[in-house]
Amino acid sequence: MEQQTSYTFIYDPEYLKQCNLTGLKLKDNTLAEVLHYLDVYAPIDISYNNNTVALRKGKQERVADKGRITGKVVDNKNEPLPGVTIQIEGGQGTVTNVDGTYDLQLEPGTYTLTFSYISYESRKVTEIVVTEKGITPLNVSMKSAGSRLKEVTVTANYKKASVEGLYAIQKNNAAISDGISADVIARTPDKNVGEVLKRVSGLSTMDNKYVVVRGLSERYNQAMLNGQIMPSTELNRKNFNFDIIPANMVENITVIKTLTPDQSAEFGGGLVQVNTAEIPTHDFLNISAGGSINDNTTGKTFNSLKLEGREYWGKAAEHRDFLGTQDWKTKSDMVNQFQKQGSGSAALANNWGLYEMKALPSQNYKLSGGKVFKLANGNRLGILAAVSYRNTLATQDVEMTRNAFGSGRGVNPYADSTRFKGKRYGFTTNLGGLAGIGYQTEKHRISFQTLYLRSLDQQLILGKGQSEEPDAFMLGYYDLTTQTEVWQNQLKGEHVIGKHKFKLSWMGSYLNLDRMRPDNHAMKATVKQVLDDKSGEYNLTTPIINDGAPGGALRTWSRAYEKNYNWQTDLSMPFKKDLSSVHTENTAKIGYAGWAKDRSFFVLNTGSVPTNTETFPPLSQIFDPAGTNVFLSPFNDDFHKTATLHAVYGMLDNRIGEKWRLVWGVRAEYYNLNNVNTVLDSLFKQINSGRPDAQYDYSALKNREPNWNLFPSANLTYSLTQQMNLRLAYAKSIIRPDLRELAFFREYDFELGGEYQSGLVRSTVIDHLDFRYEWYPGPGEIMSLSLFYKDNKYPMEIYKQGDNRVYVLRNNKSAKNYGVEVEIRKSLQFTKVPVIKNITLYGNFTYLDAKVVPMTLEANRFAEDNPLKIAPEEVLLPEEKRPQTGASNYMVNAGVYYDTKPVSLSVVYNYVTNRVFRPSDIYAASLFERPLEALDAQLAFRFLKQKAEVRANVANILNSSTIVYTNNGPDGRPIQGRAPTKKELLYQKETDLVDYMARPGRTYSMTLSYTF
Repeated sequence: MEQQTSYTFIYDPEYLKQCNLTGLKLKDNTLAEVLHYLDVYAPIDISYNNNTVALRKGKQERVADKGRITGKVVDNKNEPLPGVTIQIEGGQGTVTNVDGTYDLQLEPGTYTLTFSYISYESRKVTEIVVTEKGITPLNVSMKSAGSRLKEVTVTANYKKASVEGLYAIQKNNAAISDGISADVIARTPDKNVGEVLKRVSGLSTMDNKYVVVRGLSERYNQAMLNGQIMPSTELNRKNFNFDIIPANMVENITVIKTLTPDQSAEFGGGLVQVNTAEIPTHDFLNISAGGSINDNTTGKTFNSLKLEGREYWGKAAEHRDFLGTQDWKTKSDMVNQFQKQGSGSAALANNWGLYEMKALPSQNYKLSGGKVFKLANGNRLGILAAVSYRNTLATQDVEMTRNAFGSGRGVNPYADSTRFKGKRYGFTTNLGGLAGIGYQTEKHRISFQTLYLRSLDQQLILGKGQSEEPDAFMLGYYDLTTQTEVWQNQLKGEHVIGKHKFKLSWMGSYLNLDRMRPDNHAMKATVKQVLDDKSGEYNLTTPIINDGAPGGALRTWSRAYEKNYNWQTDLSMPFKKDLSSVHTENTAKIGYAGWAKDRSFFVLNTGSVPTNTETFPPLSQIFDPAGTNVFLSPFNDDFHKTATLHAVYGMLDNRIGEKWRLVWGVRAEYYNLNNVNTVLDSLFKQINSGRPDAQYDYSALKNREPNWNLFPSANLTYSLTQQMNLRLAYAKSIIRPDLRELAFFREYDFELGGEYQSGLVRSTVIDHLDFRYEWYPGPGEIMSLSLFYKDNKYPMEIYKQGDNRVYVLRNNKSAKNYGVEVEIRKSLQFTKVPVIKNITLYGNFTYLDAKVVPMTLEANRFAEDNPLKIAPEEVLLPEEKRPQTGASNYMVNAGVYYDTKPVSLSVVYNYVTNRVFRPSDIYAASLFERPLEALDAQLAFRFLKQKAEVRANVANILNSSTIVYTNNGPDGRPIQGRAPTKKELLYQKETDLVDYMARPGRTYSMTLSYTF
């Protein structure tokens, strides 16, 4: 320092030799910073006088806390490399674990690390800065040395090496995929995974619950939670309800859009992989609390059925019990107990009355922590736990013409004054708990994780309007309550075997799903007068519901209960083989996977008919048990089936030279669908009823579903440069009906606006073809262009039957989807302009064109040459140029992020054009949806040495609404004789008939978090 400055230094050389500062390397620091560091962290005192700096024996004020270098080492196929030796220049070292990860604790300073592994080029990374209590991330990609005998070491500084490592992980995915990480999720006001998914390229959501990927609706997309295939959470559709998973418990979400043999073959649009936090690599404790207000809700009157307090813990109220309990396993048990007790007054509680309160702000909390125990030989034991809670009240303004509202004699259904107008009061509670433990060595990793989710969703739609059936001004009352519990336990492991580095992976998991709708209510009733608007009391007569009830007002109990077992094991075997002068690196993988389901389902529909309504009693008294007759629906909807699927697969991952990579193989799955098809059994009984002694040949019906299916796939990647890829992929997949959809059922469905019935359906088989160009210009940046084509054979949709309010699931003959995806995420760091350099721009755009060929199935037909052979006939209908249910022609996501150390700002936008909500036999009568146009913003401040953070969010800045409508032409009449244009399908306020419209209002929220 004397040579670099004009100062004179006085010190004792012998004493300074005893002052050890491990790993200290200072570069480009001021003299004041260096002297301050020595004064604090070394046992010396420093004084300054007349251009002279004196260093004397003193007391060390504090010990510098260690920092950490963490990361993952992978090969050029993104496979983790276990056992890589990591050596610190002139110091300690470590080796990577079985999953390629490592963690080094070091004194603050600047270091050089060398990564070495047998038959791979060594990597030396210099200028790695470790700060006090800081985490320095460093992912490293290592290349094979091929047939070279001479050892090669590639050297790069930290900045260059970390960027290359990130490129490698982004570029080297075997399949085409998109995703979103926890840090991006944190920039949005999204409360759950259902809201998050619409931010991913090529995805949209329906009702912020169900995902649509590349034009294929929720039934065509598979959900996986921590590697386990999730069952359908819906009671009457093949859907997974993503809004039950809190966003703050998610580590990352990846959407796989092309198939590889080691993945489930049962998806058409995308495989949505949701991963919660795994075993920690360092100790941490984080706590957060937040609240939100809504300009439609907070501080205003909020109506609901009576709240008992249990609702705040995700449990339905006890007044929703049927004969004293909600824990019914079958409809038969309920009917038998009801008949034993008689249809007396004690059967059902009179809980129709409304209770008012002032809506309080919504609230949310999360506590998470992790602890790592370092054991001998570098082994580690980690534990993790997290709990989260959220309670939300939301009021939406609602208008609709469902359930025969908005029409009648002399009534104009397009006039605002005739529609049902009211409010939708939503009360939701979400609880989540996560715990895990894991043990890790250089060659082995075993972990156990348990996840518990519980949610209660109560929606009360209340309002009035002109009705057609009967022709009167009526009150509409719809109570839609769902309680869901999911408990998942999972044990998995990874092991590296022998000198050839074979890798054995295995997983076993158990999931319990319990989803019930306890005592849902639906009715319409003629209103005499409103005595007191503030009390919400109505005087009524003759309550009815047009669909679903055996008479009077409808009350339903339904439950889906499933025990779900998943398992998978595979063995990866790397090998090298040179083809002439071309070096190849290969991995062969073989595996076995499967699942077993035990699912029961029931629906009990009851009708409540009050005996004295001439005096227009108030709502809270009209269903007094002493004067109400209760009737049970005779329709049998009791379902219990078990099913098992077995799959074997083989695949090869070939890295050919420096440019080419081919991942290909085949998956074979065995599943006996006919064995669990209750609708098919019912059809056989119907056919046999006419000639019970005849021996019919049902082979044509049974052969529609072979037990064994083969699913080939191939993914070819060509690396134009280190930053660019071209990808081409082909795959075949299948979409099977859910167990529920193979049941013989009939149920009232408010979202459809009528009665939903079962139909005879078969599996959908899809051929996929994908092309993608991708460029990674910088860390975390991407520019990509994707083209995709999907040929769907026998796709399924829920159709409205003619002009009736009856809906049925059935197959189309075919559907062809053509699409383009564009995604850009680019930092403006290259401008080096203050403020602007901290901005990142993000956007993705999807265009979809599609054609659908509808059909009907005449299943009960006989062959002309054999009167005992059943020959089902497919009746094809005219081709319709439209996407399938839930899909749109255009989807746009955009975002602007501004980041500095203390402050960040993000603005995100989501727009989806009109989409088919429900098709109809009469295309002009189909329902279309214009989803909510979302503009959201967040401002975040970090303080207290980056340990504390405050996030303020605004959601739905545009105050947008969701509209479901029937499309009409410019003259206000249904378009006849031709297909409507894309422009004509857009919502036109003056001509289109509103089926359902909801405006949720703007939400303002704030969350405070602190990491210890």
